[in-house]
Amino acid sequence: MKPQDQDKIVTVSLGSNCGDREMMIREAIGWLSGVLKEFHVSDIYETAPVGHSGENYFNAVASGKLEIPLSQFERQCKEFELSHGRDSRSRELKLVPIDLDVVTSGNSVLRPADYHQGFYQTGLRQLSEEGVLQDVVVLPFQKYGV
Repeated sequence: MKPQDQDKIVTVSLGSNCGDREMMIREAIGWLSGVLKEFHVSDIYETAPVGHSGENYFNAVASGKLEIPLSQFERQCKEFELSHGRDSRSRELKLVPIDLDVVTSGNSVLRPADYHQGFYQTGLRQLSEEGVLQDVVVLPFQKYGV
């Protein structure tokens, strides 16, 4: 493991807009809870799509400590997506059985566009208010809930 990855807290944005959205989010939460240490997750909430029309999303934000390199964790997230139907065809159709994106690692924002969206900030705000995440910048945002 790279020394800079060790014990870093990551946050992961979870989203699903097709099929049994809640079940898919819960399955991803279960998987993440076995991969990340000191695991925490927000409530599941519903948001409108951003950047395209289509079905509403179910979202959540998870956090925990990495015990593997960040690049390996990100690969595992993409493998989880693929094994649960997130293939090139579903991407073309804007159907998202499950989406797992690492938004932050330590003090680094890896996905600035996601970081600033209500679908991420809603869950981040909850984890911050519960004291799970310390020294987190929660941004003002337009709520994308339904």
